[in-house]
Amino acid sequence: MSGQIKKVREVLKGNLAVMIASSSLWSLTGNLTMPFYALYVLELGGDYAMIGKILGVSALIKIVPVILGGYLTDRIGRKKILFTMTYLMACLSLIRAFAPDYRFLLIASVLEALLFGIRGPSMNTIIADSTQPETRSLSYALWIVGPRIIGILSPAFFGSVVDQYGMRLAMRWGYSSIFIAGALSAYLRQRYIKETLTEKNEVKADLAELRLMLSGFGETVRAISRQGLTFISLDMVFTISLGLGDPYLVTYATDSLGLSFTQWGTIMTLVGVLNCVVILLVASPSDEQGRVKLVLASIISWPITYLLFFSTGSYCQILLARLAITVSAG
Repeated sequence: MSGQIKKVREVLKGNLAVMIASSSLWSLTGNLTMPFYALYVLELGGDYAMIGKILGVSALIKIVPVILGGYLTDRIGRKKILFTMTYLMACLSLIRAFAPDYRFLLIASVLEALLFGIRGPSMNTIIADSTQPETRSLSYALWIVGPRIIGILSPAFFGSVVDQYGMRLAMRWGYSSIFIAGALSAYLRQRYIKETLTEKNEVKADLAELRLMLSGFGETVRAISRQGLTFISLDMVFTISLGLGDPYLVTYATDSLGLSFTQWGTIMTLVGVLNCVVILLVASPSDEQGRVKLVLASIISWPITYLLFFSTGSYCQILLARLAITVSAG
C-alpha cells in the first residue's frame, strides 16, 4: 500500500498535477448539467431527433479541426493552444445558459466541436509528454479519476435543484457556473503549465503548407501498427454504437420509467463513484500484466450491459444495470 502511495506521489506533479486540478473545476460544474443535457434540448423546444442531430453534427465537425489542432500543436506549442481554446470554450457556456430555444444549443455545439477539436491534440500531447511508460496507466488513471472525484456529488445535487426550480432556470445557473469555473481553469493552465515543445516553427497559411500537413497526417496513419489499426477500428464501431443509445439513457429513465431528476442524478453520482474505484483498481494490473486482457473483457461485456439496461423496469433495476455498464467500461 505504501509503495502504491509513493508511486502516486511520484506521478502526481508538474503539468499532470496542473491538468488534474484545472480539469477538476470543469468536472465540478460540468457534471451539474451534463446528465440532463438531452432533457434541456426537449425543454427548449427540441425533439428526440434534434438531440441526435446536435450530438451527431458535433461529432462530425470535430474531425477536421483535430488535424488542424495537431498541426498547430506541433508548430507553435501545446500550452498556447490549450489555454486559448479553454478560455473560448468557457464562453460558450453563456450561449447555453441564456439560449432562448434549442437552435442556440446547436450553434454552441458546433462552435464547441471546432474548439474542442483544435484543443484536443494539445491536451493529449501535454499529458503524454508528462508521463513515463512504466507508470503510464497509473498516470492516465489519475488524470481520469482525479477530476471525476471532485465532481462526483454534482449530479445528485443538481437533480434536486432541477426538481425544485425547473429545468430551464436550473440549467441557466449550471451553465453560468461552468463559465466561471472554465475561465479559472484556463487561467491555471496559462499560468502554471510548462511548454513541452522544444522547437517551434512558423505557421504558414498556404497551399504548400496544407499539402505538407495532409501528407504528415497520411504518414502517421501509415506508420500505425496492425494492432493499432484494429484497436482504432473497434473503437470506431463502439463509438458509433454508443452515440445511438447513450444520449437517450436519461430520457428513457425519466420519460419511459418515470424516474425523477433527483433519482437520475443520484444514479449518475453512484456511477461516478464506481467508475473512479474501478479505474484505480485496474490501473496497476494494466501496467504490470498488460492492457489486452482488460480491453477484451470490456469489449465482450459492454454490449451485454447495455442490453440489460434497456430490459429494466424499475429504479433499482436501472440503477444496477447502469452500474454494470460503468464496471464494464471502467
